[in-house]
Amino acid sequence: MTVAAQVQEARTPDLSQPILEQVADVGDGYDAWVHNGISPKRARQENAARLEAGDKIATRWPDSVRIFRSDFLESLSHPQWRTILAIWVPVVTLLIGGSIAWAGLAWGYAALWALGGLVLWTLTEYLLHRFFFHYRPRSAFGRKLHFLAHGIHHLDPWDPTRLVFPPLAGFGVGAIIFGLLLIPLPLAQALATMGGLLAGYIVYDMTHYYTHHARPKTRWGKFLKAWHLAHHHKYWTRMYGVSSPLWDVVFRTGRPR
Repeated sequence: MTVAAQVQEARTPDLSQPILEQVADVGDGYDAWVHNGISPKRARQENAARLEAGDKIATRWPDSVRIFRSDFLESLSHPQWRTILAIWVPVVTLLIGGSIAWAGLAWGYAALWALGGLVLWTLTEYLLHRFFFHYRPRSAFGRKLHFLAHGIHHLDPWDPTRLVFPPLAGFGVGAIIFGLLLIPLPLAQALATMGGLLAGYIVYDMTHYYTHHARPKTRWGKFLKAWHLAHHHKYWTRMYGVSSPLWDVVFRTGRPR
């Protein structure tokens, strides 16, 4: 069955209403529906319908569809790219600085461990994108979880307020990763590695925003934009790297020949 036929067969949500509570009922056509995407024009039309119905929060994000019925939860789903820099740059500085000033790691070793964390992030980015953000949910709960984690971005990829990871969720994922680093590493090395890993995360989020909303002038910038947009519009089961295609090359999940 073609993607278009699967989308037509799915019980697609009414986008003028909060989407999350409807996602569970989409059924087996969910994967095709969420990756088919909508245009910026469609998002504005659905937003206008909500505004006419008296949804005052629609005025704050005119280019967005609504996820939650709760105004508070909805407001948390629109992180700005500047927020990522404001929160995570100081955290990176504290982690690497703490590994030196508090945990006693030498500058050179701290830099090497941070560089290792940066490389580790590139693999983490690939694995998260491929196996978590693009797993195929089979249950109602799974569809809701996937939609919140990544589905909304593929449904509405041009929404400028949903291109970076919400900080609260980022702290949760970061805490898990740091806990895993503490298993094989002493505290000082874990701090420096986590600082480098989070620096890589910042690069990833800024690159992701850039590929959707910038007009690259450099050859590398144009390549990354074309690579990521091909993932969205042609090959959503391939081309998982955003800040780099390195692991797509290693695991042979790049652009099909």
